[in-house]
Amino acid sequence: MSKDVVLILSGGLDSSTLLYKLLNEGNKVTALSFNYGQKAAIEIERAAEICKMNDVPHFVFDIQNIVDLLSSSLTDSDNDNVEEPKSTVVPSRNTILLELATAFAISNNKEEVYYGAIKADVGDYPDTTPEFLEKINELNKVNNYEYIPVCAPFIDTDKKDVVKLALKLGVPIEKTWSCYVNNDGTPCGECFSCKSRIKAIEEAKKELGMD
Repeated sequence: MSKDVVLILSGGLDSSTLLYKLLNEGNKVTALSFNYGQKAAIEIERAAEICKMNDVPHFVFDIQNIVDLLSSSLTDSDNDNVEEPKSTVVPSRNTILLELATAFAISNNKEEVYYGAIKADVGDYPDTTPEFLEKINELNKVNNYEYIPVCAPFIDTDKKDVVKLALKLGVPIEKTWSCYVNNDGTPCGECFSCKSRIKAIEEAKKELGMD
């Protein structure tokens, strides 16, 4: 049964694939992107482009005035350590964004909130784990009159399997943006996110006999 849902869309490979999955299942999707002061703000442009390709309503919320509260190599101009996952953790980012998305969902009569957490992130990012998902839903059951579930369909899925689904669904992988460093349209290829993306694409294509 199709639903009217909200998706946090970063413009990256995982959330973009989730967008295509939700649309393929017949859901009505509204996409939200957030400018929280991230260096690679180009990801928002990519999210907008992908939404335009699919006639998906896309809202961008500027919350970069909270950047001083979110110390991370993704936001700090003097921190270039993007090779270690722990350095790239943005404190409480998903909690903040998911609760903003929940507020949007309640205010606009949406049924569910989605985000693209994947299994490969478990152990690297504490806010992409099954435990986090369980707790954020427990919070949503008590912090509003209306309960809006937070869903993460890829939370037990490896990144290479997300890539395989992306290829199956026709996701424009080349338009998605994963790089933590560059903002000029050319991925650095060296940051943690770039390396994870490259490895997953290579593994997926090999398993599908596309290499």
